[in-house]
Amino acid sequence: MTQKPRDPAKGGRPSTYKDDYPRQALKLALLGATDADLASFFDVSERTINGWKDAHPEFLHSLKRGKMQADAAVAKSLF
Repeated sequence: MTQKPRDPAKGGRPSTYKDDYPRQALKLALLGATDADLASFFDVSERTINGWKDAHPEFLHSLKRGKMQADAAVAKSLF
């Protein structure tokens, strides 16, 4: 689980993001997790979750895919 090297010009502390987070985010999204739920699970703020979405396209893609599948399952159950 590698972390991207920190750009000293940006300041701040290094990210706690790990390579397996997209897989975990997908599972949580399939269960209907909100950004607040994700923040609680990963022990970070919602602002950090939003930062990860911007900085890690695979994380955002996993969330979108999981939410889309969860929404489809709900829609199917309504028919």
